Amino acid sequence: MALSIVAAVPRTPRGLLTAACTVLVFLALSLPIGAVCQIVLTSQLDDRSPTQAIVVLDPARYWGDPVPVMNARLAHAAQLYAAGTAPVIVVTGPARSAKFARDQLIARGVPAADVVAFTTGADTVGALQVVATIMRDLSWESATLVTDPPHAARAQATAAGFGIDAHLSPTEAGPGTALTSEYVGRETAALLRFYLWTRWDQTQIITNTTG
Repeated sequence: MALSIVAAVPRTPRGLLTAACTVLVFLALSLPIGAVCQIVLTSQLDDRSPTQAIVVLDPARYWGDPVPVMNARLAHAAQLYAAGTAPVIVVTGPARSAKFARDQLIARGVPAADVVAFTTGADTVGALQVVATIMRDLSWESATLVTDPPHAARAQATAAGFGIDAHLSPTEAGPGTALTSEYVGRETAALLRFYLWTRWDQTQIITNTTG
């Protein structure tokens, strides 16, 4: 659409300036719309095909108490483990959060030997960078990411940037599952920031991915 408008503009200095402004406005409008569409569509995914690990991402403290959100993610991860999606659950986050997550999974019936906790920090990029490094050292390639539905698109994009064959199974019930305007708006801004800036600083850690 933008190209057809540009083609109709007279090839004069003023016309070229108008065309350039038209393209910029079109991009400024289309990028956020595309990001919102990606977030909404990705939030509907529930890929339970077998992988090598279930990775539970720690919720950031954007909105109040993150414990109920983390509990919803842990309950979902325990269900995936019981269904045979992966033989191990990896939990991320600050030391206290990771220990809490590990204890909760064990209380939900997941064997202690199958729960691995790593101190990673709470941000998505930092957590998945640590996870990717560990996966590379273990010769793992695929992982099922457990997070909130609105966060799933950014989590998958970040994981792919590190070379992880990321499958998504967002939480289905509980805090953090609703596609509220606040959550989608925050994730839209974060996803655009990832594609425009963060992605270019990422280094692919897992280089032999087959997925």
